[in-house]
Amino acid sequence: MVFQFTKWQTKQGFINILCTDKIVRVAMITNDIGGGTGNHLLSMLKHWDKRFWQTVIYSTAPGWDRTVPDVPIQYLLPSRYFRYYPVAQLRYLAQLGKILFNMLPDIVHTYFFWSILYGRLLKMAGRIKILVENREDEGFNWGLHEYLLLRMTKNLPDKIICVSEAVKKVVQERERIEESRIAVINNGVDSNHVPSGLQAVTRRELGFQEENLVIGMVANYNRPVKGVGNFLDVVPAIVSAVPSARFIFVGGGNEENALREKARLLGIEPYIVFVGYTKEIHRYYEIMDLSVLNSFSEGLSLTLLESMGYGIPVVATRVGGNPELVVEGETGYLVPVNNHRLLADRIVKLLLNPELRRSMGEEGRRRIERKFRMRNVANQYLEVYKGLLSSRVPHKYSRKEVSPQGGEPIRL
Repeated sequence: MVFQFTKWQTKQGFINILCTDKIVRVAMITNDIGGGTGNHLLSMLKHWDKRFWQTVIYSTAPGWDRTVPDVPIQYLLPSRYFRYYPVAQLRYLAQLGKILFNMLPDIVHTYFFWSILYGRLLKMAGRIKILVENREDEGFNWGLHEYLLLRMTKNLPDKIICVSEAVKKVVQERERIEESRIAVINNGVDSNHVPSGLQAVTRRELGFQEENLVIGMVANYNRPVKGVGNFLDVVPAIVSAVPSARFIFVGGGNEENALREKARLLGIEPYIVFVGYTKEIHRYYEIMDLSVLNSFSEGLSLTLLESMGYGIPVVATRVGGNPELVVEGETGYLVPVNNHRLLADRIVKLLLNPELRRSMGEEGRRRIERKFRMRNVANQYLEVYKGLLSSRVPHKYSRKEVSPQGGEPIRL
């Protein structure tokens, strides 16, 4: 990448401004492009100006059918013979090393543990100039060995982006990363939803009547941390107080059969519909009267962001970044983990009070518009990149960019 400098006049005089005559090459490396994090990443990349930011995503696991214009996604497919630890990981490391040697990216950005470790080892080997990492959760599935490896290589990343202050606290305490190398950038959503007009159709497909109140949970069935099975224990108390309540569980996972069996044993099967994974998740948000998140740990929940963006009041556990998103008593309610009585009480209270649901939903939507818009999130990521790129140039300058012709500042 070639750097140039031009003069920019201010009231204080002339300062040097960094500009480039080539676009910035960014390699995103992730273990999975198919889940909520992958969805957030792809949504964010829609807002990057492709004239200046050339991005390629490399994933070590096949994802769902998702694309972004001008953003190639390449899957590093597993070997038929080398599929097990540690040979599989060494093979992916070698593949990525070759890819980065040929691509020569200006920035490498990694998600999830193995991709983070690959990035650190490749930076140690001189294949990476600038290394950025993401922390999407509180490390609930990382153990002593993972944290030992992260601490041993903690000086290699140039910046670690945490999705909430709660996640930042965990990174500082468990990984022993100094605050100067951490940036907190909240997750975001695109909240300009166009109504599908299919609400009545969706309700009929699910077998719901007009008088039914719909409580939704959007979560990965396979992750015990999401507390899906735990929430089933609360359903009998809710339907006892509000017989018109109906529940939809939206998400994928091979635990669905076990959840169905538990619902049958609890006698709540008639009240529940397991939707499974769907690309039309907007249709289910549109019919929800209330959204519930019963997680034991969270970074900054995309489910809560999406629900509030649709104007749906939320009831969530007081964990991770949830209190940074949900304003107690204004956009929803927060309850302690495993407090089934209070969880049921808050849900019933909202179901029985349509005006409260409406006011909380509207306030939640306004909060998303003010603080969690995806376009703003995308720009914050680019500001991190620009700051790191500028630190590689031994001159004084501001972080503003101008066009290669020295004209108006580039609006990214």
